[in-house]
Amino acid sequence: MQIKRQGLFIALVICLIASMGSAAAFTQAWNSGTGQPKFITSDGVNMYAAEGSNLDCVSPTGSSIWTVAHAVVDNGSCLKVGKYVFLGEGNNVLALNKADGSTKWTAANPLGTGQAPKYILVKGAYVIVSNDEKVVILNREDGTNATAITDAATTAKPMLFGGLYIGGTAAGVQAYNAIMLPDVRVKAINKQADKTTATIENIGLSNANSLLVKFVVRKTDGTYRTIHLNGGTINAGATKDVVINGAFSKGYVIVDPYYKMPELNEGNNQRYFS
Repeated sequence: MQIKRQGLFIALVICLIASMGSAAAFTQAWNSGTGQPKFITSDGVNMYAAEGSNLDCVSPTGSSIWTVAHAVVDNGSCLKVGKYVFLGEGNNVLALNKADGSTKWTAANPLGTGQAPKYILVKGAYVIVSNDEKVVILNREDGTNATAITDAATTAKPMLFGGLYIGGTAAGVQAYNAIMLPDVRVKAINKQADKTTATIENIGLSNANSLLVKFVVRKTDGTYRTIHLNGGTINAGATKDVVINGAFSKGYVIVDPYYKMPELNEGNNQRYFS
C-alpha cells in the first residue's frame, strides 16, 4: 500500500510540472525594433542601447523614445548613464540630454591625442574617463578638465571603491588615491539676527576629514572677528551646516583656508555674505 501511495504522489508531481511547463516558459514581451544592440544599460527609468552607429533610448514598454547617430567606443561598452548619458565616440567623450538625446557637451581628446576612452565612471559632479593606460576627471556639467591626465595603467575594467580608483596589474589589484580627492565648497550662507550658518558641500570623489572652516565676520560695532571651527568629516556628495552664534553685519567663509587638504579644485573654497 505504501508503494502505491508513493507512486501516486510521484504521478501527481509529474502532472503538476507538466501543467506548469508552458506557463513558466519565457515568452517575448516586446521588441523595440531599433536595431541590433551591442550594449544595453539603464538609468532605472529607461534603457539605452548602443547598436553600431546609433544610440537608442527605449522605454520600459519597448517603444523608441529617441535615436541619435553616435558610434559608441568599444562595441558600446564606453557608455554610462547618470544625470546625462555619457559616452565615448572616437577619441572624444560626450554628454547627451536624456530627454531627447541632444548633445550637452563634447570633450575633445580628454585623454590626449590618439587616446580613445574605454571606460566611463560617474560620481557626483564628476565624470571619470579612462582607458588601459590613462585617466582624467571631467566636470559633469560642462566636460572641462577637473584634473590633469594621469598615468593609471589597468588590465581590468576599473571601479571606485572606498575613496580609491581601483584597477588591475600583472602583480594584482592596484589602488590609486591621488585621483580620488575631495572638493569642498561653501554652498550657501544663511545670516540671521543671532547666528550665521554656512552650508559646506563636498562635491569631490572622497571624504573630507578634519575640515577646518574659517569665518571672518564684522560685528555690529564695526570690529572684525576671526573664528575657526572644525567641520569634522564631510563625506563625498554630502553637505553639513557649520554655525557661529552672534550678530554680524557681513563677512566671508573659507573652507580649508590654509590648504592642508589636497582637493580637485582649490579655487571654490570662499564665499561672501552680507
